[in-house]
Amino acid sequence: MPDDYYILPIRCDLLIQGAAARQPASQRQLYGSLEESIHEHVYLLVTTPFKTVRFDTAYGCEVWDGDFSSGNESNDTRWTDQIQNSVLRAIRAYEPRLERIEVLVELDRDGASDAHKRLVVTVTAEIKKSNHRAFRFQRIILIAPFAARNSKQ
Repeated sequence: MPDDYYILPIRCDLLIQGAAARQPASQRQLYGSLEESIHEHVYLLVTTPFKTVRFDTAYGCEVWDGDFSSGNESNDTRWTDQIQNSVLRAIRAYEPRLERIEVLVELDRDGASDAHKRLVVTVTAEIKKSNHRAFRFQRIILIAPFAARNSKQ
């Protein structure tokens, strides 16, 4: 199926079933659209710390390597710039289906409780294979402690 893309979580049990995996109900659990696949892969890149993928320790992004608890505004700006560059590098390196990639990372303290800071990660790009159709990814990551959720847009 050349136009089917795996979606997360990958259902290995269905993959190894052979003919049973080709049934329509199984297909919906295994495969998604190009946009869904890219969206989930970008999410995986953003939420994966470096050195957690054994076969490629450079896979992931720097969100989890920095100190985001300082409370100093100039440190926060430097940190978000660093994260923004890390996300951009990761997408360029590991998501070849996108081009003209732009990343914006913002730290929002107003929308979170005292125990969290909200990191808003927005990626805009074009999908190469789809005649340069626009792609947009936005995720709010609650840091310290970590949690992620879709943005309401």
